[in-house]
Amino acid sequence: MTTTNTTRKSQWLVLLAAFLGWMFDGLEMGIFPLVARPALQDMMPAVADMKPDQFVGLWMSYITALFLVGAALGGLSFGWIGDRLGRVRAMTLSILTYSVFTGLCYFAREPWQLGTLRFVAAFGMGGEWSLGVALVMEAWPAEKRPLLAGVIGAAANVGFALIAVVGLFFKVTQDSWRWVMVAGAARLACAGHTGLRAGIPALEGLREERCGTTGA
Repeated sequence: MTTTNTTRKSQWLVLLAAFLGWMFDGLEMGIFPLVARPALQDMMPAVADMKPDQFVGLWMSYITALFLVGAALGGLSFGWIGDRLGRVRAMTLSILTYSVFTGLCYFAREPWQLGTLRFVAAFGMGGEWSLGVALVMEAWPAEKRPLLAGVIGAAANVGFALIAVVGLFFKVTQDSWRWVMVAGAARLACAGHTGLRAGIPALEGLREERCGTTGA
C-alpha cells in the first residue's frame, strides 16, 4: 500500500494517542510512591501494634503488590475485551477505569480500601498498556514496529519524570495527599480524552483507506 500524506498523518495521531496513554500510565505508577507515606500515616490507627515506619512499610508492600497483580490481570482482561468489543472501545474503558479509581482514592479511610482502589485502577492501566501497543502495531508498517514499541515504552518514563517534578515543587502531606489523587485522576482523564480524540478518527481513517485500497 502506498503511504499517502493522509495515511502518514493518521499514523502519527494514533502514535500520539498511545504515547499519551503510556506517559500517563507512568504518572499513575509514580503517584503512589509520592503519596504513600503521608497517606498511610494519615490512616494509621491511634493505637497500633507496630511503629509508624513498620506500619507504612508493611502496607506499602501490600498495596504495591496488589497494583502489580492488577496491572497484569488488566492487560489480560482488556485484551480479551478488545478482541470482542474492539480495541478503541476497550481502550476508552481502560482509561476511564484507571482515572475514576485513582480519583476514588480520595475517599479511602483504611489501608485495605486504598489497596483495593489501587488494584482496580491498575486493571485499567494494564489494559491501556496492551491496547495502546496493539493500536500502534495495527496502524504502522511492520518495519517500524520494533522502534515504535520502544518509543511507547519510553513514554512511561516521561510520566515518571513528570510526577518527580511535581514532588520537587509540591510537598505532599497528610492533609494534601487526597487532592493529589484527585488532580492525578483529572489529568489522566483529560489526557486520555485528548489522545482518544486524536487517535480514534485517525485509526478509523486508516481502516477505511485500507478497505478502499483492498477493494480497488
